[in-house]
Amino acid sequence: MNKTIPELDLQTRQTPEEEIELGLMLAIILNSKALITAITLVTLAVALAYCLLATPIYQSDTLIQIETKSNDIFGLEEFSGLGQTSGIAEIEIITSRSVLGAAVEDLNLSLVAGPEYFPLIGRAYARRLTGTQTALPQEAPLGLDSYAWGGEEIRVQRLALPKSWEGRSLYLVAGEDESFTLNSTDGTMILKGQVGTTARANDGQVEIFVTVLKAHPATRFHVTLLPTLRFINDLRQDLNVKEQGKNTGIIRISLEGPNPTQLAMVLNSIANIYLRQDIEKGSTEAQKTLEFLNRQLPLLKADLEVAESRLNAYKSAKGSIDLTLDTQRILQMSSDLEKQLSELKLQRVTLAEKYTARHPAMITLSQQQEQLASQLVSINNQIKTMPDEIQEAVRLQRDVKVTNELYLLLLNKAQEMKVVRAGTVGSVRIIDPAVVPSWPVKPNKLRILVLGFLLGLLGGIGAAFLRKALNTGVEDPDQIETEIGLPVYATVPHSKKEEELGLLQRKDKKGASGPSLLVLADKKDLAVESLRSLRTSLQFAMLDAENNIVSVSGPSPGIGKSFISANLAAILAEGGKRVLLIDADMRKSYLHQYFALNRGDGLSGLISNDISIPEAIHQTSHPQLDLVLSGIIPPNPSELLMHERFRQVLQELASQYDLVIIDTPPVLAVTDPVIIAQLCSLNFLVIKAGTHPIREIQQAVKRYTQNHIRPNGIILNAIKPQASYGNTSKYDYCYNYQYSYK
Repeated sequence: MNKTIPELDLQTRQTPEEEIELGLMLAIILNSKALITAITLVTLAVALAYCLLATPIYQSDTLIQIETKSNDIFGLEEFSGLGQTSGIAEIEIITSRSVLGAAVEDLNLSLVAGPEYFPLIGRAYARRLTGTQTALPQEAPLGLDSYAWGGEEIRVQRLALPKSWEGRSLYLVAGEDESFTLNSTDGTMILKGQVGTTARANDGQVEIFVTVLKAHPATRFHVTLLPTLRFINDLRQDLNVKEQGKNTGIIRISLEGPNPTQLAMVLNSIANIYLRQDIEKGSTEAQKTLEFLNRQLPLLKADLEVAESRLNAYKSAKGSIDLTLDTQRILQMSSDLEKQLSELKLQRVTLAEKYTARHPAMITLSQQQEQLASQLVSINNQIKTMPDEIQEAVRLQRDVKVTNELYLLLLNKAQEMKVVRAGTVGSVRIIDPAVVPSWPVKPNKLRILVLGFLLGLLGGIGAAFLRKALNTGVEDPDQIETEIGLPVYATVPHSKKEEELGLLQRKDKKGASGPSLLVLADKKDLAVESLRSLRTSLQFAMLDAENNIVSVSGPSPGIGKSFISANLAAILAEGGKRVLLIDADMRKSYLHQYFALNRGDGLSGLISNDISIPEAIHQTSHPQLDLVLSGIIPPNPSELLMHERFRQVLQELASQYDLVIIDTPPVLAVTDPVIIAQLCSLNFLVIKAGTHPIREIQQAVKRYTQNHIRPNGIILNAIKPQASYGNTSKYDYCYNYQYSYK
């Protein structure tokens, strides 16, 4: 029997904090290559599906040059730089409602009509079909006649709806012989119509004119009349208008969308409307200037006639007047100053229509007027020193000369404005008109696939590290020995062959295929070789044992303790030992399936004294290995095991065999293993690699120590081959060093 021992100190022992090595990270990645590959392939498949299903987006652009033209009417060229329009202002004009609204109205863009495609894949399927042929398909796939599958076309020239209906989706359903019906979203028919004929309903409030309709009968098209202002705002957001460089006057207008032909039409329409408005603006300014000149010319002509009549009357009264050279010089200077002042007054009238009195141009004109007026005052003071007759003659001649020169100036300008108005070109020039793009700019398939691959790879690596972080199951025997304080007697690798045998057991519950022990199915399996090393360790451990009884348990179900018990017993029997294997799990026994037997008479009946020992013992295919099954499930398994009869039966059985191995229930589930362990000299705990947290193993050991039983060791089962890291391997305990069995 087990000697009474002090309770083990199961407090988690502190170990030095290890640095995360690059080798460890590489090992985690290599051990999770299946997960990483799966996530990468899924992400790549999603990226590929997006590339195939996403609607291609095209881009077109147009280039406009804005030339700087100065208005030099009345000598305003020195002020032309003050009112030049900047690139930002021109961009605002291009994106204004006056320009975009005219383009929307010209192209009827607010009327949206197109086929209805099958969700997700319909549009992509239609693009593929349209790319290979222009004719309609013979029939719709899967009988889905209401959807478009390629080759369908509709053109709606006019759609009039009540104001409250704008923005609502309507459905146009194709009929026989180019007929159609217009329905609401709930299926209510609004009107019937024919291609090429205006159809009306609701007393003319609803009107539609379809020019082209190519589709199979029952094909649906969506028709929507968007509010003009809403479509203008959407178009403004989609437009990309930028000045190329700083103060270059070169503006590029670009637009993206799924319809390449419509993109070129919209951009060219916007450019042409902007050009036309600029020309109209120049022509309007020339017309206003001409009107102003035409109003001033009669007044100046009348002033000239009055001035000439006064001069002639003075000459008739006084006779011929001879002026000295000095007087003529003063007269010329006075005339020039009067002419300049008159021109400045006209300039001020013209600029006053554009600017306020505080504008720099207006202030500059005022300053020039003050300077010229001061000079004129000085000249007039010189004239006042002359005789009265000379003063009057100079004044009259000056009036005639100034008025005549100003009249001729305005007359010439009027002729120039007539020419400008007739041949206005404007300051805008379209350098590159928009063309229909041949290749889409989106989606960039190569970039998306590369990005999808990288995201999948990084996501898979992240998932691998996350799984490692969340997996608290112990996999390292060193950690078990360090933190639990019990030796690991054997590390049994995971066996694929055992999985196949287990699958056969589940399919063949009657056991027609015979025993399913791994040691019989594949003697060279690594798990079998590990159990042979356990057999050697067990033989040495039995040298100081009080009896020949060994119990095998575990913290929880499904960890392979029955697999360990059955195959270990068979390996011991192969070594020449007479071995008895007892299934003491009288709750959910599983051991009988390994030997293709029915639980029938077994341990429960033996303890209850319902059957004898010879009746309870079953022979196996190996002459050295016998088996006692669990028997019929009793209502009180723990009470049966505590009965003195169980001790007596166990002692009698132990005397007949070299070794007795007892497969017990999980220790954390029931108390049966602890009761059985009190009668055994060796007690082993089976731990499944990566399944049990360290705390769970501690609790299992604590169940034994609370009853003054010390487990002799741990068997680490189902270790999966993993990559090593660092200078030594912590996982590669199983070496492929085999020989042929004969």
